Amino acid sequence: MTNLDPVPLQDSVQCLRDKLKHTLELYQDNLAVFHKFQTCATKIQSMTSLSELPELLDVLRARLNLRHIHLVLAQEKYADYLPDSIAVQPQASLERILRELCMDYSTKQPLMGAFQEIRFQTPGIKVLLPAENSPAFMGSLCVFSLWNKYQPGELIGFLTLIDQNPQRYSNKMATDYIEFFADLFAWSLVTLRDHEKLIRENTTDYLTGCHNRNYLLKHAPRILDFAQRKGFPVALLFIDLDGFKQVNDTLGHDCGDRILISVAQCIQNIIRDYDIFIRHGGDEFLLLLPDVEQNIALRTASRIRKAIQNVRVSKICSATTDITISASIGVAMHLPGEKLITLIQRADHKMYASKRASQDQCFCEES
Repeated sequence: MTNLDPVPLQDSVQCLRDKLKHTLELYQDNLAVFHKFQTCATKIQSMTSLSELPELLDVLRARLNLRHIHLVLAQEKYADYLPDSIAVQPQASLERILRELCMDYSTKQPLMGAFQEIRFQTPGIKVLLPAENSPAFMGSLCVFSLWNKYQPGELIGFLTLIDQNPQRYSNKMATDYIEFFADLFAWSLVTLRDHEKLIRENTTDYLTGCHNRNYLLKHAPRILDFAQRKGFPVALLFIDLDGFKQVNDTLGHDCGDRILISVAQCIQNIIRDYDIFIRHGGDEFLLLLPDVEQNIALRTASRIRKAIQNVRVSKICSATTDITISASIGVAMHLPGEKLITLIQRADHKMYASKRASQDQCFCEES
């Protein structure tokens, strides 16, 4: 019977133990990374508006333990939907940077490496970095190109992860999790932007940029119900332009459109952010004033009327004309239990009473 040498056997067992320990450590590390990105994915998917982006980026930065996380999106498609703190660049500029970084849609591989090396090789990358980042910073970064999943090949921006550790992001590391993370982030941006665009188109007047009847019908009943329960007043102003038909008939509809835009801007400069101001149709506008007594509503109507009087047709239309515009305004106070449609009808009747009286007037229930 052969005697086994105990020393090599012990070495083999220890080697197996070391390998098993290393495998378990790798598994635990991968599991921790998976849970980290799973949490980030949940946060991204819970976002309901692009206005939440600054808060989301802060959460992701803390969860991933980063020095910075910086987002830059295409100006043409996203600027109107983003908070001021989110950076934008022209589409052409982003595509130029994409070429400089040797990145493309076919691979979608992130750019990773030492901060100083990448900054030296591609100076244009500075537009993808936060302004406060020091040129002397010695960490590493990971740059993702973000793409529109509904329009293959359409670049929508870049997401840059910046870390203190020069070794954290390198070309040797696996990128499965972070690539999925970047794709999910891009998909959410595109979906939210398209959703918000659809909402705006459905609730915004195409010409003046103010809200339309759909917006009023959606939000006014809730305000009226809340006002009745809490016992505060609500006023409705029905605004109709006088002299507008003459503008259209004499100077053309293009001039008429410019007048409507100017009038809408005048009114928006007077009202509060939470008032509901809509174009009702043609040259008619409605203004819902929550928590406003009748005397304040009449005062607001008077201010609007005077502002519209100051709209100079000749200047706006670049025409020699003595045509002027003014406004007849009806004011109605919401009654207990009254539906929105009835409130609008009463304000409409007061507006016509104003127009019959001599135009350029403000009429209320007691007028």
